[in-house]
Amino acid sequence: MKRSPLFELGKRIIYPAIDTRWRVQRSLWRVCPVCGGPPPFREISGYGRVFLHCGRCSHLWAHDYSRLRARLGMGLTGWGREEPDTGGESEIFLARFCGETFGSRSILLYGTGPTRAFRVLHDEGLAVYGCDVSRDVIAFRQNEFGADRFFHADEAGTRRYDVVIATEVIEHFFDPIQELAKIAALCASGGVFCGSTGFSAAGEIEDEGHGYMSHRGHIIYWSERSLARAFEDFGWRLHTFRLASNVPTARLFFGSSDRDVNLALDRIARENGESPLLRWDATPSPEAVA
Repeated sequence: MKRSPLFELGKRIIYPAIDTRWRVQRSLWRVCPVCGGPPPFREISGYGRVFLHCGRCSHLWAHDYSRLRARLGMGLTGWGREEPDTGGESEIFLARFCGETFGSRSILLYGTGPTRAFRVLHDEGLAVYGCDVSRDVIAFRQNEFGADRFFHADEAGTRRYDVVIATEVIEHFFDPIQELAKIAALCASGGVFCGSTGFSAAGEIEDEGHGYMSHRGHIIYWSERSLARAFEDFGWRLHTFRLASNVPTARLFFGSSDRDVNLALDRIARENGESPLLRWDATPSPEAVA
């Protein structure tokens, strides 16, 4: 039976739109989101997903997650979190580390969600602020701490911070350079941007079954090379440290243009050897307990 021209047109439009592989292939007509390099990009598969790899800067990314869903955030429970005010150990560690190492005073927890980090650091008397994209999380925190201390990430205003902390955030960025530019605008002169994410060592996706990139919301698998390239746009030098984690690809990262900050991180790296390992202690301080 002969198909009508309208049917054939609909098939050509609708079929590709619902095919995941085609949605990834659309990026063959774009440039790399980090270095701006042109296609073609190599396809790499893992955990039932297809990623694109830029050979120029090693950026590795996917297009199989809803941008709208990402903008709505993960809510009060997030992935695997049973209730608010749990987790947040890496944020607590990084806030204390930056205070002790660099003398950082004002802290912004960027994309923090409802972890216990904000409450713990606030109770310790630190100048901590928080932001997220989930309206449920924002309302939850503002109800107790007010709109001046916790707000939407797009409504951060003109305040600048000594340290901006984003743990398990930058792998969610659809437009990494634009998102990092927002963060750079929140850093005070000589400030520090730090956080945690997973790193792909050699462009691989699967990580011995740990499943870091099996989460659909993780659309970027960073590497030392790609994150260093992204940081160049803001004059930041990248430093990374391994974590005391069951996930071998987990890393802490620091970026800063400040000479003293970079020298301090170089010294810490030397003291910890070629594969530095930072262990955190996120227990409440004696002052907070008292």
